[in-house]
Amino acid sequence: MKKTSLFLALACLTLLSSCGGTETSSEDPTSQSSTTSNIKVTISGESTVMVGKTIQLSVRVSRDSSDGGFTASVSDSSILSYAVDGDYINVTGLKIGTANVIATSVTDPTVSDEYEISVVAVQNPVLSLSADNTMIMQNGTINLTASVTDYDGAVSYTWKSLYSKGSIQSNGETAVYTGTRIGSDTIQVSFTVGSEVYAQTVEVYVNADHTGWTAISTAEDVYDNLLVGNNTTIGGNYYLTNDIDLGGYQIYADSTDFAGNLDGQGYSIKNFEIMGNTESDHTNGGFFCSISGNLYAIGFEEAVIGETGSAWGTSVLCCACTGNLENILVDVSHTYNNALLIDENEWFPFNAALVGIFKEGTTYRNIVVNVDETADGYGTIFADNAYPAGGSAGTSAQNAQTFTVENFYTNSDVIGGSAWEWGSTVEDTSGYTIDISWSTTSATEYALNSEVWTLANNSMPTLTGRGE
Repeated sequence: MKKTSLFLALACLTLLSSCGGTETSSEDPTSQSSTTSNIKVTISGESTVMVGKTIQLSVRVSRDSSDGGFTASVSDSSILSYAVDGDYINVTGLKIGTANVIATSVTDPTVSDEYEISVVAVQNPVLSLSADNTMIMQNGTINLTASVTDYDGAVSYTWKSLYSKGSIQSNGETAVYTGTRIGSDTIQVSFTVGSEVYAQTVEVYVNADHTGWTAISTAEDVYDNLLVGNNTTIGGNYYLTNDIDLGGYQIYADSTDFAGNLDGQGYSIKNFEIMGNTESDHTNGGFFCSISGNLYAIGFEEAVIGETGSAWGTSVLCCACTGNLENILVDVSHTYNNALLIDENEWFPFNAALVGIFKEGTTYRNIVVNVDETADGYGTIFADNAYPAGGSAGTSAQNAQTFTVENFYTNSDVIGGSAWEWGSTVEDTSGYTIDISWSTTSATEYALNSEVWTLANNSMPTLTGRGE
């Protein structure tokens, strides 16, 4: 049966040929050349590399149904060497000059792409950045100039506001920064040579425009505007005009939920005691009950948390924070050892110097915390927070909360908060510097804005008060 079928097929083919049947031409859409004619090879990446340095080029082969890939070569192997790494070509500069990197389709060797690479001398570019001012009011401007020495190649500058406190209009080596939001910002300029990135930064500070804000100048102003009590929520905008001594004022757990903006201007509120709620050892307290607003450049000094304030998560600033704290100084003495409050489950409350609970999406940047290491309660007060909201530990753990802690400095080694039944300790402490000896530390070790902080060798950073 198979032989008969084959014979009939051959007979039909012979018959067709004898009757003028045509052979398959090169224009037949099923031919090999037609299937590969649409393949495209594209090389992308840096176009400059220094002698001895390596850059990585990306190669894309598109419309190749057979997925044959590519081969690589260079036009002058004395100028460039190369190595294929998957969909990439690693190219190394060998000597000064220009050569092409070539990627060729394996499926159709007639299709390729050439990419010119300039190899420049090994140099040590020095990037400089200057600013005509580093402190401005909101909507004020700073003129910036970048320059590069010890480099002969083309330079393409990239400008950024790292903390988005303002906008930048750039014109190559010059730029104008306009401050729009209150607080510390870092302006960065950078350029790239091959795989090397060169960058410089300048720290700036954007002062609040206090038009329409409420001035806080006396202890009575603090009581009347910030410590109104009765769990009141207050908004609005406030600013300190000087340091304010509260004379040992006692703040209870029914304090204010703060939803506004408070600009300390580098001044501090001093000499007060956090009492919590004397009728319940589970009630959190703080200068504020909670913070959903923003605090800028303000100190809370000579604060005391004693036995009546030793509740679950009581802290100097607030028991829970859903807002943002920037350039904050805290100085606290925790005078009671909370371990004396241990219950039948062997639990006892912890306190915090800064905030009782860090909540989702909050930011804590440029924070200095001094904890009295001689006080009886030193071991039961965390420098940062007592009970992080969420985490990966616990018998019924919630989803981990995401918050940002950056440039946090403390003399304490008690950080991270306590693990408990629904949360874990702080899992990312990369922004912390702890166990600092203020009296032996160099000022250069603090990444704090010198417009806001007074930095000196062998001394704790302090806020720089500035009036209007």
